Amino acid sequence: MLDEEKTKANGWRTFTSFKRRSKVLKEFNLSFKNECFVQEKKISINEYFLERLNRDFIKPGVFNSEYSICEAIIYPILSEISAFNELIIWSHYKLESPEIKLTGEADYLFAFSECGDDDYDKPIICVGEAKKENFTDGWAQVSAEMVAAQKLNKNDDIPIYGIVTTGKLWEFAVLKGNIYTHNSLDYTTPGQMKKLMNILNWIFSEGKKNAEILKASK
Repeated sequence: MLDEEKTKANGWRTFTSFKRRSKVLKEFNLSFKNECFVQEKKISINEYFLERLNRDFIKPGVFNSEYSICEAIIYPILSEISAFNELIIWSHYKLESPEIKLTGEADYLFAFSECGDDDYDKPIICVGEAKKENFTDGWAQVSAEMVAAQKLNKNDDIPIYGIVTTGKLWEFAVLKGNIYTHNSLDYTTPGQMKKLMNILNWIFSEGKKNAEILKASK
């Protein structure tokens, strides 16, 4: 990934250079909507997996840093759902759009594997950020990542889903065309764990379906 000095010298910006979501929306001429768009698609999750997550929620130190939250809570949840939908979770992976000169590292990126190689195949269907109680920074960064992913996909009709979570609180958005929709409800864990799993399953299944439609049209 380009370092900060080289990035600025070449006219590139990083996702972290955006501090508020409103700046992303304004710069890329996106219309904002606030409504509940997520749905649920029931998924059967192993009870032992849920019990282990519930134990991890109360372990000392788990919520002390973004790294520990990612490892103990967020990654296991996202990995379980992405595997169910035969998607690869690319953790802390480079995302770069030459078209709009945006670069950076997404905490989580979801796509197919490119012929089994160590790189993702387009379209990208979802990006996510883990933040320790800082949704302002989280949504600024993930919104910029969503725009970069849309440009890489080269098809504005493929929805890009965005997730920002603290591990306990989960929020969602979707970008399609120039319409950016923030889900008006958020969800908490572990109290709403099964509901959250169903929502994530719906998001990833919708993304997989759209990706397969795009692939078939090529």
